Amino acid sequence: MSSEENEGITEIVQKLERLQKSKSQDATINDTLELLKAECDKGIAQRVAAGKADAYYVLLNIYETFNEKTVQTNTLKTLIALMTMQPDLLDARGVEFIINNLKDQNQDPQLQRLILKWTKECCVAHEMNRQKIFDAHIVDIIKGFLTENTPNEVIREALSVSRALVLDDDIRVEFGKAHEHARVIASETLCAIMSLLSKFKSEEQINIDILLTLTALMVRSEFCKKVDDAGGLELLKSVMETFANSDKIIKNSFKLIKALAGNDECKAHMFTKGFASVMANSLLSSMKSAPAVTAGLAAVAAVTLRNPENANALYQANIADIIVDAMKYYSKEKSVQKAASWAIRNMVSRNKHQSAKFLELGVEELLMEDLKKFKDIEYDVKAALRDLGCNVTLKEEWTGKGGALTTGFRRDND
Repeated sequence: MSSEENEGITEIVQKLERLQKSKSQDATINDTLELLKAECDKGIAQRVAAGKADAYYVLLNIYETFNEKTVQTNTLKTLIALMTMQPDLLDARGVEFIINNLKDQNQDPQLQRLILKWTKECCVAHEMNRQKIFDAHIVDIIKGFLTENTPNEVIREALSVSRALVLDDDIRVEFGKAHEHARVIASETLCAIMSLLSKFKSEEQINIDILLTLTALMVRSEFCKKVDDAGGLELLKSVMETFANSDKIIKNSFKLIKALAGNDECKAHMFTKGFASVMANSLLSSMKSAPAVTAGLAAVAAVTLRNPENANALYQANIADIIVDAMKYYSKEKSVQKAASWAIRNMVSRNKHQSAKFLELGVEELLMEDLKKFKDIEYDVKAALRDLGCNVTLKEEWTGKGGALTTGFRRDND
């Protein structure tokens, strides 16, 4: 960024400060806010320059000075643009601003939505901000938003903040509190979230957010059980059937299934409620979406791990044909091939009779091709070949001489 651009941004911020202090006309300040937002939208260099010019403090002052909704809306939009990928600007005043405005029962829903959106940006890649906002008891406020009387867009942003609070993406912090945050949020909000899933059965976007949030909160086996006890499996099945043609819904449903499979009792219950056919049909309907197929195969691997009954149920639903079809359709997609390898391994490891079906479908040849194409998933592919009874020789892990360690499998003719 040139020095002229830097000076131009500084001048815009200084103009906003003058307008705020003089309580200028709304039209003038709105135009200037839009100029600053446009600069911040260009990139991180422009946002840093605006931050150094004290844009953060100027924007907070403007919001508190002007009561007109359009000005406050534009101010929040500019704050979001300013602090996207630049959350370091948040201070104690900003946290107090967030909490006080979200607590305001008379707050306009559009402004609530924008404040929540800004809160999420403050949490991304910044552990200290997450802890400060969490410690300010924002979970109580979020819980209050999770009702059917709250506008959909506000609910979605509240769920987004919940997910942001459980991120573990700040490389500057060795040990964060993501797990503790997830534990508290799950304890406080799971029942409310499950109720939303029941109430908004026909709303695709809000269902996506609910599925994402539930998956993020499944950090303990007891929470998986809580979802099951609240009728969550029936609701999840209903969502997958209702939105069978939505790749996003199916992908995120599969991710939630994988998370719920962390509880053995919950994993077993799925297949007393007809999940075998739902999972098979959902994989088929989303076959043209690599992310959905990858998530689906990972879910198959999760629900069949150490569970031969589930594996048999899926086998009866023709999952073997679907897995092999996915491998053929996405022969160049490493993520699909890796997930398929694990699905096959867990399907046949305790149900050896299934191996014949997979081999009949030509899976050995597909896996051998994977060995040639994807060297970094060699372990996963050879594990599947081994459990299928194919000619694979294991070699001892962590062997070598002179500090040179190797790991993996070796075929007889290697």
